[in-house]
Amino acid sequence: MRKSIVLGLMAFAPVLVTLDAQDRADEWLKKPVDARIFETYRTFFTYDKKLPFDTKTLDTTVVDGISMEHLTFESTPGNKVYANLFEPVSMRGQKMRAIVMLHGGVARGKDNVRVMADFLAKSGWRVLAIDMPYFGERKTDLIVSFTEAEKHEKLYNQEATYLTWVTQVAKDVGRSVDFLVNERASDASRIALVGYSRGAQAGMIVGAVEKRLAAVALLYGGHYDAKETGHLAAACGANYIGRIAPRPLFLLNGTQDADYDQATQVEPLHRIARNPKKIVWVETGHVFPPEETRPTIAKWLADVVP
Repeated sequence: MRKSIVLGLMAFAPVLVTLDAQDRADEWLKKPVDARIFETYRTFFTYDKKLPFDTKTLDTTVVDGISMEHLTFESTPGNKVYANLFEPVSMRGQKMRAIVMLHGGVARGKDNVRVMADFLAKSGWRVLAIDMPYFGERKTDLIVSFTEAEKHEKLYNQEATYLTWVTQVAKDVGRSVDFLVNERASDASRIALVGYSRGAQAGMIVGAVEKRLAAVALLYGGHYDAKETGHLAAACGANYIGRIAPRPLFLLNGTQDADYDQATQVEPLHRIARNPKKIVWVETGHVFPPEETRPTIAKWLADVVP
């Protein structure tokens, strides 16, 4: 399957195959693929919506009026998602707006965004923070030490592997939307995506292909980070971010981010992104969204998904 995907991509981009990986990625940043080619990518993200969730609650805790349910559900055959579901105790079981949240590329996975998930739950959201493949409770032998060198050598800079990873993340988010609506009484018309760091980079792709998302917030993301050597067209955020519109898009980045350079990896993506979009710059490096920025994020989400 992986080989067929790669061959298909090469067939649709013959003028690019003589370029090295980073040059190809830069070309898409300057000029994303056209609609005809983009439509060929959409088939990679389909999944069986009738697959039973087989939901299992592993634990439930309540702190400061917020319930956190630790659970699992089936995404696609052979892929079980581990997640934390945050929601106000007073609203459990009620039809309400919801968020799917993607973490950064760290070993602890979904726990990486626990503070933000809890904050948004206290702002009146149901928040499903999921582990992406190879991270958190979905850890495998592919990545063991979670050093930057290992993650790039084994995943981010392995073009076919990374494409497979991105497509699975998109399927997991689609199944998360299904889960929130069918299993947890969420409002299908009011579900947003929030991605941080690597989750934001993947979120550009997810936000474009998962049309049911009402809004997309990308926090500290970019085209590719300082250690990436490039990616295939179907795994390149530059070919997707402009297609999130007309859904509202929120972009938060740090001016001193050494992972995602402002001039070369972030601002060009901002230009590709279409309105309605809100761009916020903060004077930080590559950090978890500072406490003072969280009300801004929450207010934007509340404004666009009332």
